Formats: sequence, structure tokens, C-alpha cells
Amino acid sequence: MVYNMTTSLQINAAIVTGANGFIGRWLLLELTAHGVEVCALIRNPRVRLAELRAWVNARGGDGEKLHASAFDLSHPDLGLDDEGRAWLARADAVYHLAARFDFGMPLEATRRDNVEASVRLVKMLASSKRLRRLVHLSGYRTEGQEARDLDVHDAAALASFYRVHGPYEGSKIEAHYRVAEAAAAFDVPLTRISPASVIGDSRSGETTQLIGLAETVQRLHARKLPALPGNRASWLPVISVDTLAALLARVPGDSESLGGHVVVLDEHTPSLRDLMGLAAQHLDVPAPRFSVPVGILRWLPMALTGVHPEALTFVSSDRYDARPVAELAARVGVELPEIETSLKRWIDFLVAHNFRPGASVVKAEAA
Repeated sequence: MVYNMTTSLQINAAIVTGANGFIGRWLLLELTAHGVEVCALIRNPRVRLAELRAWVNARGGDGEKLHASAFDLSHPDLGLDDEGRAWLARADAVYHLAARFDFGMPLEATRRDNVEASVRLVKMLASSKRLRRLVHLSGYRTEGQEARDLDVHDAAALASFYRVHGPYEGSKIEAHYRVAEAAAAFDVPLTRISPASVIGDSRSGETTQLIGLAETVQRLHARKLPALPGNRASWLPVISVDTLAALLARVPGDSESLGGHVVVLDEHTPSLRDLMGLAAQHLDVPAPRFSVPVGILRWLPMALTGVHPEALTFVSSDRYDARPVAELAARVGVELPEIETSLKRWIDFLVAHNFRPGASVVKAEAA
């Protein structure tokens, strides 16, 4: 394989796990558009590569720089073949985005795919001579008060956290800590990135993901959202997918983020109540007039609330330090777009596509 001698991102070859997912696709676009040779580690690579190349080319990337190899989070050796293992040895940067992403999943399988597989990948990278950075994707709730207080080595505390927050959030928080410990033990250069709720492309609004905040907008559009979960202080920060991809692509060339953790969010995101008010005005529908405490909603049937109990754990009045992402963006030359405009474009895209963007809704970054 022939690599570019240099690229504007200071890396020549990269691996992206979960490349067929929502965030993964925009990262492929960003990397290939800047001349990086990329291997997408995905299931059924022979079937999916042509479609991924076409998707990237249609949006200004370079599909010829995109390759694919087998990957499976649930497999003991991550389902890698000889080509995939060769890429692990060649890559300057490895982006681990793959995760089992949905609510109501079995705990054992979720921990296997989100925690154990992530640690296994760190160990596989320990022998790499070329690796400049492993970028591990967590989630912004890693900086929630309960997550910061969690001791993952306290079995009782960890079990309690899983019971309260559910398998998905619990596994992502546990992986956040386990990956850092493994990287330190095996001397793997690591940066952890924790994105807020990811909305569509800031320019077009394009998205392939409906789980989460988009489902709330869908209910609002259908005039089936009389009340909001939480209270007036509840906040779900957001970030546009292209902004996140631009920052991710530049992390391996940023020496100051080595060993660090950055929550990627737009601090100007309105409170949940104000965000839904903005959406209601844009959609010309009534805004929710009431808020219902999360503690009450957890006791109500999902058929009545329209919200999965696990999703309610993301509704919080916690605030997050925006200085690290502002400093990272300034260092690497990425400007965060105006958030209200991005939100409106995302909403317009969802409505224009009848809340069914693409051939299938991406629910799992591991797909």
C-alpha cells in the first residue's frame, strides 16, 4: 500500500472502527478529504465498502483513499483478519468509535462489546511502532457528577451505577475508565473524546440517526409532546456531526491533547426547555408547557411517556466545562458554527425526510 508522505492532518494512515455509523461516516469524509488513507473496520466489509466510498465521494471526500476490513466487537480477537492486523501495525491514528448503541440491551453483551472489546483493542495496539494516537469515543455524561464519583473497582458501586443508568450508559462510563487504565499500563498514546448529543451536519442538517433528541423533535412535530422530562435547568448539550469529525480528525496532530479528555459540546446550546421552544417556533407547533420530574417519569409506562427509561438518565441539570473544547478548537483551527442555525437546519432535514433519513436509521456505531 502506498501512503502520502504528508497530509494537512499530520497523519498518513488511520483506522476507524464503527465507520458505518453516524459519526464514523463524517469522520471518513473528513479524513479522506485531507488525503489520509483510511481503513474502515466494519462488519461485512466487501458488501459495505462500495456504498461507503460512494457516500464519501458524494460529499466531497476521496473514496479511493478508503479501504475496509472485517471487525466484530463480540469476537474474542475483534474479528480481525490478516489485513486488519496489518492495518493496526501501519496506522498513525486509530479512532475507536464502535459501540453497541441502543437502549434496553442485555447487560452481559453490552459490557462485552463496549468495555471488554475496547480494552482488548488497547492491548492489541501496545506493539505498534507507528501509532501516534488512539482516540477513544466516550460520551459527555462521563463528566456528570455521578460518573465522576464512580469507582469502577468498587463492584457494588459499579453494579448500582448499571442498575440506575442502564447497560448503555453504564458500559460507556466503565469503558471510559478502563481504557485509560489499559492505555497507561501498555503505554498506548490515548486521547478520550466525549461528544454531547450529536445533531446533523451544520451546513445541510443531514443526519442518519434518530435515537435520542431527534425522537423528541419527532414527537414535538407530531404534536405529541405535551410535557418535557426534567425541570427548567435540564440541559442536553449538542454538537454538529461535521464539527465533531473535524475535531476528531485533528486530535492526533495535537500534542497538548495527548493523555487528555475533552468533552466536545457547544456551550451555547439552549436549555432543554428553550431548545424545544426554538424547535416549536421553527416548526410552527405548540411548545410543551410543562416539565415532569425524571423520577416520576421512570415510574410511568413507556407507552405513555414515549421515552425509554434509559434515555431519562441523560436528562440532567449538570453543566460541563467548555474550556477544553474551546482551547482544542483554537489550537487546531476549527470554528464552531452558530448553534441555533445548525439546530434549525437539522430540524429541517428531519422533517424533509419524514424523520426517516437514509435507507436505514443508524442505531449502532458498531454496524
